[in-house]
This record gives sequence, C-alpha cells and structure tokens, in this order.
Amino acid sequence: MITLAVLIWLHMLGDYPLQGDFLANMKGRNYYLLFVHCVLWTGAICFGLFVFGLLAWWKVAMLLVGHFIIDRWKARKVDKAYSLTRDLWIDQVLHLFQLLLCLI
Repeated sequence: MITLAVLIWLHMLGDYPLQGDFLANMKGRNYYLLFVHCVLWTGAICFGLFVFGLLAWWKVAMLLVGHFIIDRWKARKVDKAYSLTRDLWIDQVLHLFQLLLCLI
C-alpha cells in the first residue's frame, strides 16, 4: 500500500509541477514536447520503482508509451469542453491503471 501511495505521489509530481506551464500548454501542439513530458513523468515513476526494487524494462516501456498515447489523446481533442472534467478523470484513471500494472 505504501508503494502505491509513493507511486501516486510521484505521478502527481511528474504529471503537474515537473512539466511546468510551457510543457502543459505546448505538449498538445508538438510531439517532441509531449515526449519530453512523458520522459519526465516516466523517470519520476521509475525512480520510485527502482527504490522499491520493482523496476523492469517492460514497465519503463509501458509507462512511456502508455503515457504518450493517453496524453496525446487528451491533448489532441478538438472539443475542449470536458478537458478539465470527464477527460481529466479518464486521463488520471488510465495513469492509475498504469501504476497498478507496475506492482505486478
């Protein structure tokens, strides 16, 4: 349970403050910037996995590719009416699912 709590904390750190305003605003317009955000997030999560002895190459790949696909979906949506409600919740639940997969 502590491991999951730490991974969630690292997720919040990597998905919000580590990306900063520039990446938050520009990642939907540029794949490289989206990739940079995903690398920062994946690195934060992998640090925690390493500390807990749970790091594996497939987890790094799943986190990086999964985060890219999820955030690309959210960032590229034309209808932004639900970007801070339904779409944000979907995004966060999918990331939580990724974290849960890392506990395997």
